[in-house]
Amino acid sequence: MKPSHSSSPRQAFVRLACLGLVISSGFGVSGCAMVKQKDREYLADPIMQHTPDPQGAGMEAHNLPRREGSAGGSAGSGGGCGC
Repeated sequence: MKPSHSSSPRQAFVRLACLGLVISSGFGVSGCAMVKQKDREYLADPIMQHTPDPQGAGMEAHNLPRREGSAGGSAGSGGGCGC
């Protein structure tokens, strides 16, 4: 008597192919978008910047050395050590 298998190799291949199709289509619609050149000006709006308030950023830069207990390293080129 032959042992009964729940699925044949062909069915397993079809299931694997369907799974691959679902995963690859998920990557296809995952969120990459082409932005037209005329619409890029809206993404570069100052409100979209990390620090939109120049006065607040200046006050933060003024108080940072006192709070951190160190000075320098926030401007100019160099390594991450503030050299």
